[in-house]
Amino acid sequence: MKCLILAATIVVGTIAGCQNQQEAKIEAYKRWQHSRAQVVNAIGVDQLKAGQLDRAGTKAHEALALDDDYTDARLLLSKVYIEQGRYSAAITELEKVCAKSPNSYDAHYLLGVAKEKDGQLEAALDDYRKAQAINGTSIDAVMAAAEVLVTLGRIDEAGDYVESYVDKAGDEPGMFELAGKIAMMRQNFTAAARYYQQACDFAPKNHRYAEELARSQFLCRDYAEAAATIKNLRLSKDYAPQPWLLAMLGDCCLATGKTADARDAFLAAGEIDPSSALVWANVAKAALALGDVPRAVLSARRALSIDSECLEAQLLLGYALLRNSQAVQALAVLKQTVAAHPDNGMALCLLGRAHAAAGDAPKARQCYGDALRHEPGNELAKELLADAGR
Repeated sequence: MKCLILAATIVVGTIAGCQNQQEAKIEAYKRWQHSRAQVVNAIGVDQLKAGQLDRAGTKAHEALALDDDYTDARLLLSKVYIEQGRYSAAITELEKVCAKSPNSYDAHYLLGVAKEKDGQLEAALDDYRKAQAINGTSIDAVMAAAEVLVTLGRIDEAGDYVESYVDKAGDEPGMFELAGKIAMMRQNFTAAARYYQQACDFAPKNHRYAEELARSQFLCRDYAEAAATIKNLRLSKDYAPQPWLLAMLGDCCLATGKTADARDAFLAAGEIDPSSALVWANVAKAALALGDVPRAVLSARRALSIDSECLEAQLLLGYALLRNSQAVQALAVLKQTVAAHPDNGMALCLLGRAHAAAGDAPKARQCYGDALRHEPGNELAKELLADAGR
């Protein structure tokens, strides 16, 4: 009997030992397959960085064939799909990763990217917020969520959301740029200037930040600071100023009484873009400020030769002709302007001035009255009408 028990024990032990050996072999094989998958996936990652999308996708598939549970390979495949514009396929892969690894920051962030590009904005917003909740130090997820809110038209919500995280941005200039951009949309130009200044402080070589800083300062009516920002920007050897920036510099100089500098800025803009009607209208404006009426007339006419419907050039030409004692010519220009813009208070006021200069006081009063009817708060029209009455 004892022999039978011993024999049975030996058999059971042998079977258990064989099973353990088999399980050990399976586990060793899985580890070997996973190691191979890691090597293959690493090659795919390098290929993705080099822009070799098809090859990177092939490697991701090879890695998954070796280990179907390897989430890094599935993440790589989803990145390839996103770059290829195959957003639905990317979403499918990323949802598998999220199901297996619900606390994966990369999976939720990329899922947000794929859904955003696929037009699923609300769903994308949800995934960006999940990613941020997983990694509270992530600025990228906050910025992405804010951009989606802006796209959805929820500007105030986007602004409040960014402002609640901006103190955690550290030295990330992109966060301050986004905060500045949203502040501009909310017409909070003072806050925009502050944010763009911080972006410039962290990235002084980024010319776009400096341009937006100047724009926000200009909209704050801080003309001296805006002019200083633009002048410093022009000192950069690798910066080619845009005509709009030089035009803004000219307006800053006019606002601070530096009329000669304004003219030079407008002329510099004209050298870069001589085909812009607005550029030559600005030159006319500076010439009038300097009392150079003949140049103002020539510049305004040049602007209208480029764009006959440029309202600013029409107004400047009419005014310059009046200043040059050419009332008849001013009347011809300003009548056309009022015909095209019958509710423009400035055009009506200038036409009234032209009628007055031509000796037709009743028509002048009628123009001033029309200007006030369209723009009840027009102080110039009130003043001119009062003078005409006297």
